[in-house]
Amino acid sequence: MHLNLLFKTLLILIFPIFLYSQNIEKEPVKLIKTETIEQVQNTQVPESSNLPEEKAVEAVEKSPVERQIEEQNKLLDEVVTNINSEKYLNPSIDVKAYKKEISLLTNKININKIEKNILAMKRDELKRQYLKQEYTYEQTLRNIILAKQEYKDKKFFENLIKNKLKELEKSENLIDENTKLYEEELNNKNYISSAFTENYIELYNQTHIQTFVLEYLFDNMSSFRKTNFFIDEFNLQYLVNKIDSIYGISFISGLTSYHLKFSIGEIVVVIFIMGILILLNLKIISIIANLIARFFVSSEHSDSEAIRQYLRMSIDTPLKLSLYLLGIQISVFILVDDPELIDKIMPWINTTYMALLTWGLYAILNNSISIYAHNLLEKYPNVRKEMIVFILRIIKIILILLVILFLFTQLGIDIKAIAASLGVGGIAIALASKDTLANFFSSLNIMTDNSFSQGDWIKTSDVEGTVVDIRMRTTRIRTFDNAMITVPNTELANTPITNWSKRRVGRRIKMNLGVTYDSKMEDIVQLKKDILNMLEHHPGIASSANTKSGQTRIFEAIKQDDLIGIKKTLLVYIDSYGASSIDILIYCFSRSPDWEEWLITKEDVLIKLEALVKKNNCDFAYPTQTILLKKDEEVVDLVSEKLSSMS
Repeated sequence: MHLNLLFKTLLILIFPIFLYSQNIEKEPVKLIKTETIEQVQNTQVPESSNLPEEKAVEAVEKSPVERQIEEQNKLLDEVVTNINSEKYLNPSIDVKAYKKEISLLTNKININKIEKNILAMKRDELKRQYLKQEYTYEQTLRNIILAKQEYKDKKFFENLIKNKLKELEKSENLIDENTKLYEEELNNKNYISSAFTENYIELYNQTHIQTFVLEYLFDNMSSFRKTNFFIDEFNLQYLVNKIDSIYGISFISGLTSYHLKFSIGEIVVVIFIMGILILLNLKIISIIANLIARFFVSSEHSDSEAIRQYLRMSIDTPLKLSLYLLGIQISVFILVDDPELIDKIMPWINTTYMALLTWGLYAILNNSISIYAHNLLEKYPNVRKEMIVFILRIIKIILILLVILFLFTQLGIDIKAIAASLGVGGIAIALASKDTLANFFSSLNIMTDNSFSQGDWIKTSDVEGTVVDIRMRTTRIRTFDNAMITVPNTELANTPITNWSKRRVGRRIKMNLGVTYDSKMEDIVQLKKDILNMLEHHPGIASSANTKSGQTRIFEAIKQDDLIGIKKTLLVYIDSYGASSIDILIYCFSRSPDWEEWLITKEDVLIKLEALVKKNNCDFAYPTQTILLKKDEEVVDLVSEKLSSMS
């Protein structure tokens, strides 16, 4: 009977150890046992007669240490099982309640610190650290599951667990700082002392249990993650090591690594990567840009090919430069072994990525506006193209500022401190940039007031020409002798401007037609009527018959014709008796304000006037002068001399 019992006891104890020898921890975790645990441990084992034989043997043979080791192994199995089943993806901690509790404890710590309640402050510090530790531990297990889903390499898991173990070292330091106080307050039974010792024990046990679990996961990573050569080993460093280990190259690599700080394998890998990126830039990038353009622009659009071309042009260069930058980044990681130097280089590389992305987005926006602006201006005539260009420039400046701010954040520069310093130096900056700001706001006044637009023919007291561009500080004007004049916007905003282009219909034609005094008045009147009739039916002359007026309301402070620039006045009258002619006033407007079309219309009118004069038996008057000589009381008309001159 005793031999049978001994055999069963050995079988129960040894067989599980043999079966799970790789997973069982043989050393117990150092824990502080509370009174309740000690009471359970000191409880008498029931009589063996009341239990089954196997249970009785187990209750008799297992010591408290063995039971703790068994519980530890169950915990390890449970953690591994939960990781493999992805149970930790569903958080058990309410984040909102957690943050509220942390905030409450922080406030209590500050108040107790002010009141110099040291024990109460230490109590709350231990509780806060306990909650933070519990939260970050669960986040670590969750991140392990996410890393498995994303097929991260072994090094990532190692760094993840190492970082959490470093955080646990801070908790151990906090425990060590409060150990002496814990021993002093252990026998005190007041409320604060009891809460302090309880929090100390909870933090102590949790720290050691979490350290125990994470160290196990670090040493037994294969229990929750399958090893993969291509993920864990086959990387750039693997290729470098393989090349450097080739017979004949290893010696040279050793020399270059010592003297030049890089090996032959590193140079070969860098050249290989740059070669691949150059091939991608030559062929693949254009194909990718074309596919992106086809994806965003359907072939049903009438201007689809032009739009795709603009889109390809927008993203082609940024994509190519991004690939070259990627090659530079990979080369830095391969060739540079100093982590501090890499940390100094990476902010500039990241900022360059940001700048290339910004460049691409701005190019797409700029080209899109170039494509659709024509239709937009036709649909909305009140929208000014200068305003669109002005807004684009402001967007460009904003994007550049964002890139600069991104660089500051990458370099660790405190943007808030810069903003605060602007409050002090803002006055000096404002005084220094007074003229620039005045010109900027003057440009806004010109835009909103619509004094002139790009392409208008304007005239001021100092300059006359065609407006080339309205910029944020200056306006550029091309004179008629093909010179470029740059005028500050403040001057244009504060000077009278004659805008010859602000007329939709009507460019004035004014002349006096002189008829000789020999012509009969009936013929002159008929000539006047024929001229009026000819102008009314002339296709190039504005008249009430061929020109529609703007609709003006019954009560309106301004006429629409005057606002939009429509002139159709047509006047033909016998105006005056001149020194050598009877003058007929001709006053009208061409339909087109364009100078060349105005000249064509005016020329045609002059030709038709000559025909009408002949038709009505009239002659053009020339300036003449009659001289009378008086002799022997006889008036003799000696000379009638015609002096030919054109006025």
